[in-house]
Amino acid sequence: MNPKRIRALKRFRWAAGLAAVALASTACGASGSASTDTHGLTGTPIKIGVLANVSGPTGASEASATKVFQAWATHTNKAGGLAGHPVQVVVKDTKEDAPTAAAAARSLISDKSVVAVVAASTSTDPAVGAILADSGLPVTGGIGYNPTVWGKLKNWFGITTTFPQVVNMQIASAKPVGGNAISVVACAEEPACVAAVPLFEAAAKAAGNTYSGTMQVAAAAPNYTAQCLDLVNRKVDFVQLSISPAVGVRVVKDCQAQGYTGYFGSSASAISPTLYHAPNIKLAGALNAFPWWADTAPVKAYRAAMSEEGVADSDSGQPASTALWASGELFKKALTPAAGQATDTVTRQAVLAAYGKVKGETLDGLLPQPITFTADQPAPPVNCYWLYQYQNGAFAGSAQPTCPS
Repeated sequence: MNPKRIRALKRFRWAAGLAAVALASTACGASGSASTDTHGLTGTPIKIGVLANVSGPTGASEASATKVFQAWATHTNKAGGLAGHPVQVVVKDTKEDAPTAAAAARSLISDKSVVAVVAASTSTDPAVGAILADSGLPVTGGIGYNPTVWGKLKNWFGITTTFPQVVNMQIASAKPVGGNAISVVACAEEPACVAAVPLFEAAAKAAGNTYSGTMQVAAAAPNYTAQCLDLVNRKVDFVQLSISPAVGVRVVKDCQAQGYTGYFGSSASAISPTLYHAPNIKLAGALNAFPWWADTAPVKAYRAAMSEEGVADSDSGQPASTALWASGELFKKALTPAAGQATDTVTRQAVLAAYGKVKGETLDGLLPQPITFTADQPAPPVNCYWLYQYQNGAFAGSAQPTCPS
């Protein structure tokens, strides 16, 4: 792929994180893997497909999430599987390309042993949405927010914050840290980087904040001194980053050198270890999946499982990863009563029926709100989220989600 195209895609992806929209990029090919350790279980396997942007230009967080989901399956099998059935995971790489994603979805549909799909390729959700909805192969969670898919199509059983709250939550994250004058720093190279700004601006004004404008920066610039001085002179106290993590780290460093003392905003899938490991950074934002640092029993169990399965903190410590873990835990809770004997075959219809019985489920706090599903219907909106702050190398924030009235 052309290097300029790759850079443009990366810039757009982080801009898309601002308003929870995504772009289908151009690539080719698809791949699949099914290497989950069954740990000696001899029951009929339950096979789950994962559509993930593993190798696309902006797929770092989604590639990490697939490692977590595979670790969930291995960990589940160690504990006896689902009523004696071993879980197998088949990963299909969408490569952030719409035709590739569609082909991968059709491949999973044609494999009758696959009884559910988890979606971890936000930019290609529109390309596979109707294909999966019409196939009878249920999407049992993942991470996504495109309003043409999640909450719109039947049997896409979403568990993460949906539109429009996935935009509004970014504005909500400014208030707890005293942010009032909000500005967006976006990339200068690609018009798509600022395409989402009107949504953010409208949400800021609706919340009573002062919107202090959009500032574009070029990745090739030697420094951002002038832009940072402008932010300081305009008394901006909350800077929403709509740029790649690498550029974000440089902007943070230069703005701090010019006397900026406010917070930087990063939410949902834009949160990256590359960004939050930057020296002396102060971040605030909102999560659409559970906070991995929380001191609750289910989250402690998550961290322990990641350690046991050898998943690095850099892979497990981001929202895409916790979303896929929660998706697995909900699948386990929904399917275990319906799995029958270990020698029985679990079908797609059995999965749909089991998810149709999910009523008011929270997974003891791993889900942002009580979740209820109806088979063959769109999932209801998910309006809740977790606010967080990050300072002095540590995350803070309530383990209880925020639910707008």
